[in-house]
Amino acid sequence: MTTPSLSADTPRGRMYRLEPEGPLMYPSITTVTGMRAKDFLQGWYATMASKRALDMYAWLERNPDRAASEISRVTRDRWGTQKKIAAAASEHTAAAADFGTLVHSACEDWGTSGTRPDADHIGGIIERMRTGSGAFAAEKDLRGLVARAEVRLDGYGRFLDDFQPEFVEVEQTVVNHSVGYAGTTDAIVRIGNTLLSADIKTSKKVRGDYALQGVAVCRAELLLDDDGSTREMPELTGAFIIHLPEAGGYQAVPLRTGEEEFEVFRALRAAWSFEPDECALEPAADPKGLVLSLLRTKGGLDALG
Repeated sequence: MTTPSLSADTPRGRMYRLEPEGPLMYPSITTVTGMRAKDFLQGWYATMASKRALDMYAWLERNPDRAASEISRVTRDRWGTQKKIAAAASEHTAAAADFGTLVHSACEDWGTSGTRPDADHIGGIIERMRTGSGAFAAEKDLRGLVARAEVRLDGYGRFLDDFQPEFVEVEQTVVNHSVGYAGTTDAIVRIGNTLLSADIKTSKKVRGDYALQGVAVCRAELLLDDDGSTREMPELTGAFIIHLPEAGGYQAVPLRTGEEEFEVFRALRAAWSFEPDECALEPAADPKGLVLSLLRTKGGLDALG
C-alpha cells in the first residue's frame, strides 16, 4: 500500500494528521491493532535467527578456503555477528512488507486506470521504491521480482473478472473522531448493490485479526482527503480481504465486523494511549505518605469513604 500523505511514522507507530502540515493527532488503524499481543512470534524470531546462523555455517562448509578468515572476523566482531543473526526476522518482515507494497501499488494503479500494469510499469514502481525508501536494495533478481508480482496480478485479474467490483474509492483515508483513529483502506467497492471495504493481502494466509482492521474502517465517521477536507462516510455492509497468495489465484475472504470486534478495537485504542511510566509514582518517605499517595490515585482523600 502506498504511504498516505497525511500519515507519518513515529516512535509510537504510524500517526495521522488531519490537515497538511498539521500536528499528528491519531494513531493509524494498523498501529492500534498492533497493540494486540503476538506471543506466537517469539518462536518464529528464534527460528529465523537459528536458520541464519545455520546458513552462515553452511557457507563456511562451501567455502573452506575462506573459513579461517571468516571465523577470525566473527571472533573480532562478535557483537556485529550477533546483530546480523538477530536481525533475520525483522529483515524478512521488511522484505515481505516491501513486496506487499509493490503489489498494492500495482493493484492501485490498475484500479484507478482500468488497465493492468505491464512488466515495465511494475519495474518503474520497483525503481521508485528503491530510490525513495531503499526497498529491494539487496534484491539481485529484479526480473524474478517482477515475475512474482505478475503472479499476484494474475490472481487480482481473476478476482476482477469474477466479482466485477466498481471502485468507489481507492486508497481512501478514513477517520473516527469519537474513538480517535485514522487509517487507509485499499478500496471501497460496490459489488452488486453493496458497498464494502476491500483490503489486498499478500501474506501466507488470511489472519483472523484482519477483522479488527476491517471493523475500524466500517465504523469510521468520515472520509478524509489529502487536503484535509472531509466527506460523508458511506454506510458499509462489511469488509473483506482480497488474498493473493504466492502460489497464484485469489481468495475473497469476508471478515466479521460486528460489535464484538469493534469493542476489541476500542480496547486496543485505549491500550495505545496507556502511559505505563506514569503509573510508578514518587517513592514514599513514610507510611502516611504511602497511603496518601495511593488515595490520590483513586480520586483523593474522599476515597477513605
